[in-house]
Amino acid sequence: MATLGWIDFSRDHRNRIGSVLDLLKEEGLVDELGLGTLRDALANNLFPGISTIQSRAKYFFIVPYILQDYQASKSRRTPASKFLEQREYEVMWYLAEKYNYQRGSGVIGITKKKPQKIARRPSGMYWNGLYTYQFIDTKGLATESYLKRVANISLESMLADTPAGDDGQRDDRDADFENNFQIKVPIRKDWEKDLTLDLDRTEAEFFRDRIITLSKQKLIAELLTNNKLWEVFRTASDFMVFARAAVDMPLRQELRELIILAHDFSQLSYGVHVAYNCQLQNKVFKNRYYDDDWKDWKRNLSSSMIDYKNFDPNRVIDNSPTTRETTKVFIRNWWNEACSGFPDLKKRGHLIQQQEALVKGSKARLRWEKTEDVKAKTWTGLHYFDYRFNTVRTIIQDIRAGLRR
Repeated sequence: MATLGWIDFSRDHRNRIGSVLDLLKEEGLVDELGLGTLRDALANNLFPGISTIQSRAKYFFIVPYILQDYQASKSRRTPASKFLEQREYEVMWYLAEKYNYQRGSGVIGITKKKPQKIARRPSGMYWNGLYTYQFIDTKGLATESYLKRVANISLESMLADTPAGDDGQRDDRDADFENNFQIKVPIRKDWEKDLTLDLDRTEAEFFRDRIITLSKQKLIAELLTNNKLWEVFRTASDFMVFARAAVDMPLRQELRELIILAHDFSQLSYGVHVAYNCQLQNKVFKNRYYDDDWKDWKRNLSSSMIDYKNFDPNRVIDNSPTTRETTKVFIRNWWNEACSGFPDLKKRGHLIQQQEALVKGSKARLRWEKTEDVKAKTWTGLHYFDYRFNTVRTIIQDIRAGLRR
């Protein structure tokens, strides 16, 4: 079995690698054909600051609360990163016990008992979101880098400003030191008392206002201000179902077009993964298990897309400037073939095989016979794109529930 390894020079390096791995498993499956960057760019445009590895809205507050405690502590002999790590584990063990170690509550590390630990802590999982919604002004730095930078700045500031004798301004200087973490959430000294994952009203109002202010043109903000749209989102089984219902509702034109684009790109990309599975099954097991799925997808594509006539793959590509050029070329070619009905299956096969080889290199199943993990009549890789739908629904539910308290 193939494994991935790296030289672990520091916790910061480990967190960065973890973030990359999280992107690769954005929707719980391996991105075999490299379309994940395009999907994630659309998801970022719809739901900035949210990722599928997040579980509950409360963690957006727990991490800043811990750093507030560090700032308020009299002694800082322990580095901020170590303090944060230890307190995160203490919270994890407490919540796991409080929620009876039962999965489904949203507790990160729900199965862990003291002293068991986890590879990814909430601070790493929520850090980008904390910056996006300015719970902490991290300047875009990774967790470890930010904490070290703040610690160095604070120490230099204190040494430079130390007066020769008693000075009435010392309290002000200490107050400036306390503010170096740039934590924006309201101060909560009793936040650990009877701690649960539910937001109270103050937290819910703060989070709502941040989203509406900083992402006011995005779908995530619309879900907090448009009750009818939220009800459609809340009751939909997935993003595709939601999108089809939402486009008939009163929405800003730009937002409606983005929802349609995301839906139709998911529909187009589904055909890529159907074709991939057709070729895998035929190559390894000589069966045609997914051939009917391919025929159905090809036959119904124009009607299953919301705006087939006006779909332009370049609009998807423009959302994701970091996507590799070969993937951009592949999507354009795939759309051209789709428009013509895929008259040549050999060309379809070549497109899929080449794209997988460019993405997976020597591990490409179709080109290099790396098929040991392929199972008969079993799907491999991504399906329809859900754009973090379930995570967003949980986060918005948490906020809306808090607003009712």
